[in-house]
Amino acid sequence: MIAVFIFAGLACKPAANTNTSIANANSNTANTNTTTQTANVNATAPAETNAASTGVAGSLATPSDAYRTAYELRKRKDVQGLKKIMSPDIKEFLTMMGEEEKKSLDDLIKEMCDKPQADKAEVRNEVIKGNMAAVEYLTETGTWKSMDFEKIGGEWMLTVPKAESPDPGANKPK
Repeated sequence: MIAVFIFAGLACKPAANTNTSIANANSNTANTNTTTQTANVNATAPAETNAASTGVAGSLATPSDAYRTAYELRKRKDVQGLKKIMSPDIKEFLTMMGEEEKKSLDDLIKEMCDKPQADKAEVRNEVIKGNMAAVEYLTETGTWKSMDFEKIGGEWMLTVPKAESPDPGANKPK
């Protein structure tokens, strides 16, 4: 099957092993030579507010919040909600993949929702660089992978990896 689950492979790249604990306190560090921000973010449920332009229950205020919102939408198999938090680039990419398999975008998202995911929406190493961001998330197998986000209309949306996407492994504490 060509279709790859968004949260397990499409917008993801393997995360480097950092040997750090998830229990780290929330923190933000700014690299003075760039506009990159890094944060270790503990898993919590997204805020129960509707994102302004998408109308999705949850928060898209930060990349970590957007991941948690997507996790909950996927858990509920909310295809329309997931489409609302996807960038145009990822929807276009999935649509092209679907054409090869003679499936609609909705069909591909439904299939993705049926794939396993981690028990909790755990994220770490959030990195923001301008309107691009990435977080590492815990997979259903207990490994860490990276997911990319793009800020569109003031909200963080799932997107496909791009050359300018930050690497959450680059600024990890040792």
